[in-house]
Amino acid sequence: MIADEDRITYQNTLIDFTMAQLHRKIWGRKIARPLKINQKRLLEEELPRLQVHVDFDKTLNLAELMPGFKDYTLEIGFGGGEHLAWRAQQSPTHGFIGCEPFITGVAGLLGYIEDAELENVRVVIDDARVLLQSLPEASLECIFILFPDPWHKKRHHKRRIVSDETIVNLSRILKIGGELIMATDIQDYADWMQDVLSKRPEFLHDLQGRDSVYQRPKHWYTTRYEQKGINAGREASYLVYKKQEV
Repeated sequence: MIADEDRITYQNTLIDFTMAQLHRKIWGRKIARPLKINQKRLLEEELPRLQVHVDFDKTLNLAELMPGFKDYTLEIGFGGGEHLAWRAQQSPTHGFIGCEPFITGVAGLLGYIEDAELENVRVVIDDARVLLQSLPEASLECIFILFPDPWHKKRHHKRRIVSDETIVNLSRILKIGGELIMATDIQDYADWMQDVLSKRPEFLHDLQGRDSVYQRPKHWYTTRYEQKGINAGREASYLVYKKQEV
């Protein structure tokens, strides 16, 4: 087992954030509190076989990383891992990739994977932009970006994962007919997301029979984070876009 040690030191043993430092940028906290014994065990025993390492100049071979699967789904910023694990349980014949730099969240996902004995999930602990560039063209059926950090201050808007820059790669890696599903309970960010997508003719806004974007899509899993916002009186927007030929 890994002995107790300083949070930052421990974190740095898991992933080397100095690699390609000029290109990688991961903002915000990476660990919330001292890791529990079981979390450390999961990171030590389970993470090595599930972690996928990415770099700008290497294209991932999904068939080699996750043999036996033909369809793949990505969740960017999976938080505590509840939603990603639920999706993986619902679709055991699909491969799922989760990207999250928050180590405590990664440990949470590993716990769900172990409990449900999931074999169709892989984990990336890195800048999501590096992963987006590393994925093959038209390789994904679905991309989830749920309740990402809104980076409220105007000078921090460039950090938002949904942007004019990232949408280029989000579009590139999504198959025709694939879906980009986003959610946020920050109205300013919801408006921002819709503005970004409105500039891309290949993305068709799809209400999927709902009356408005404030109504949850069918087969939706409400996480603890989402429920916390609901309890606080915040109204979420659920944005679904389908990629079409143009």
